[in-house]
Parts: sequence; C-alpha cells; structure tokens
Amino acid sequence: MQRSGTGAPPPGSDADVAVVLGAAVWAHGRPSPTLLRRTLHAVGLARAGAVGHLLLTGGVGDHPPSEARVMRDVALRAGVAAARLVLEETATTTLESARACAHIIEARGWTRVLVVTDRYHLARSLLAFRHFGINARGSAPAGRGDTAEWRWLMLHLRELVAIPWYMVRLPLTRK
Repeated sequence: MQRSGTGAPPPGSDADVAVVLGAAVWAHGRPSPTLLRRTLHAVGLARAGAVGHLLLTGGVGDHPPSEARVMRDVALRAGVAAARLVLEETATTTLESARACAHIIEARGWTRVLVVTDRYHLARSLLAFRHFGINARGSAPAGRGDTAEWRWLMLHLRELVAIPWYMVRLPLTRK
C-alpha cells in the first residue's frame, strides 16, 4: 500500500477520500471500460479538489496486475500526485473491498468518504460499506462509456439479484 503525505484533505474538499471500486483488468494490464470510467471519474473529483485522497481497491483477477495498480497508473498519468493515492490490492469482491477499505479508512481517521462506482452498483456498495461502519456517500460517472449495451443491461440485471442477496448475507458477515 502506498502512503500519502498527510491525512488532511485539500481545503474546501467535500470528502477526505474517494474509494474507487475495481473492475476487470484486461490482457496486458489494460483497464476495462468499467475500470477506466470509474477511475477517470475519481480523478476528476481529485483534480477538482472535491476529495483529498483516492483509495483504489481491487486485487488480481483474470489478468495481472491488480485492479488497484492499474487504477493508480491511470491516475498518475492523469496528473494525480502519488501522495494522494492509497492502494488496497487484495479484495476481489465488493464485500471484500468494503471490509479491507474500512480498516484503512479507520486507521487514517478519514470520516468523509465517497464510494466511486457505476450507478447500477452504488446501492449494493453503500450497503456493504455501511455494514462495516463507514457512513459513505456515493458518486458515479454518467453513462456507460465504452461498455457494450448488452453488457450494461446484464450488469443492471445482476444487481436485481445481488442486492437482496446482500440484504440476507450482510447480517451474517463478520465485521
């Protein structure tokens, strides 16, 4: 995990940290459209001074490197200072990201938290973070970017099953 300089957000920022949830990394370390869309949205928040740090979460999926590392590279190329980036490289699910990031957020004393993901994924993500004691707000990029329309529809449909599943599963999940 990379360390930042201070825990203080820029003056006037809305949040101490934006937690950017990972998505697929394609062959040769290329970000999927979903990963790129989420990362660039968070970069925009950081460049506008709306957030102090970016907590990039996501482990290694089908293709290395980790989702967090790919997001870091995108953010650095877009001009976000390395001192503002924190990596969590073990989580491979939304629930694992919420648990791992909650520990980092608490350790750093961050209280104003934004979760950055796509709109279809936001409700379930916020349920998970709140389960682990993080009273986060959500922020999502507009549109679907380069994600194919059929894939976009499937992602929305998946949430129709995943949200009720989380409602049952979260009370049984150890904090």
